Amino acid sequence: MLKRVYLAPDEFTAITLKEMLISKNIRAITRRFETTWLDGLPKIMKGGWGDVLVDEKDQKKAEEYIKEFLEQCDGSESDSTTK
Repeated sequence: MLKRVYLAPDEFTAITLKEMLISKNIRAITRRFETTWLDGLPKIMKGGWGDVLVDEKDQKKAEEYIKEFLEQCDGSESDSTTK
């Protein structure tokens, strides 16, 4: 079963985190909320561009990697990780 490990604010962040997790041997995918005919409405309603998803067995490790990665990028913790 796939679990959300991060609510991405934009496509670039989602793809960057997905690729970082893949480099750590964690299978990850992105799930985009937006559709062309809704013109940004899902982003407003769901609070972000889309999800980064991983297998349930990798959830805890993926969340740790994401937290470390984001702290290195901007020096602060992200509030978008889910538990």
